[in-house]
Amino acid sequence: MSMIRILSERTVEVLMADELEASFRVCADAYRYYGKVGDVSSKPSSLFLDLPGANTKRCRLKGAQQADEGIAGFRLASPGSYFTWVIDSVTGSPIGLVAENWLHRRRTAVTGALVLSWLRPDLKVIALIGAGKIGRECALMLSSAFPNAKFILGARDIGRGQIFSDSLEGLVEQFTVMSIEQAVRCADAVLTITKADRSFIDGDWLKKGAIALSMGGVPEFDYKTWCRADRFFLDDIGYAMQQGDLHHWVKNDGLNEEEIKKKLTATVGELALDCKQHENSQSSLTLLIIQGMAVCDIAMAGLALRLAEARGIGQLIDLNGD
Repeated sequence: MSMIRILSERTVEVLMADELEASFRVCADAYRYYGKVGDVSSKPSSLFLDLPGANTKRCRLKGAQQADEGIAGFRLASPGSYFTWVIDSVTGSPIGLVAENWLHRRRTAVTGALVLSWLRPDLKVIALIGAGKIGRECALMLSSAFPNAKFILGARDIGRGQIFSDSLEGLVEQFTVMSIEQAVRCADAVLTITKADRSFIDGDWLKKGAIALSMGGVPEFDYKTWCRADRFFLDDIGYAMQQGDLHHWVKNDGLNEEEIKKKLTATVGELALDCKQHENSQSSLTLLIIQGMAVCDIAMAGLALRLAEARGIGQLIDLNGD
């Protein structure tokens, strides 16, 4: 008998929408496990498959294990659909399949807010650049992690930015909307999560002691940001070299893996284990590149499955049945 529990998008959101504290906890635990063990991801850390056709559609598979929680698995991202397959880390037996379109937005937002809180828990001014679905979740998680901070939305279109800010009414304190350059120049920390096709942040806009957090899978900060950075933190070098700012700096600016490793202050796992050691100095420009680790996806899916089991919900399927 091999029973798995399948959780739909709606079920996941109902289960997890109010589980902010638990979401932060399981992601923090996953990062600490990564810091202790080091080798938690699949080999390679991500596998890409481009589907044939006139317009390229890319599928991506990422795996990880978190043995201290007894889980492992894979995250599959195909065009418009995200799923996490969770298995027992000892036996390899399947546990569940979790729809992740909403959940990966929650995971992204939680990890961004989490690393900022580890580097400087007393941030006063935070700029968010990205007003999409993930950006909305980032706004909620930043507000939860930094209840006393002032928030700025950096926007190309001030009118559209104001619509985004207004949509948050009743959920978080409304964001002040500014141009991207104004927002970056004002902020103690800048979080980017966009779909840009070229870099749009000049590294010289970042003030002394600022934190630049690059999370989009596209170019966002220019190469001067890398050159100016005094400290550099990274989640997974293998994956980060395939997309996002690091990928584009390697591709277009001549950056290489040896230089990346030489500049690396600590991995996010090491930061999680000893955040006091790495708390941000207001005299140092800090760069973080967080492209997302499967270990956090597995942790979040595992949480959703535990909640579903406790409440007796989700669809149970016997894989050996008719």
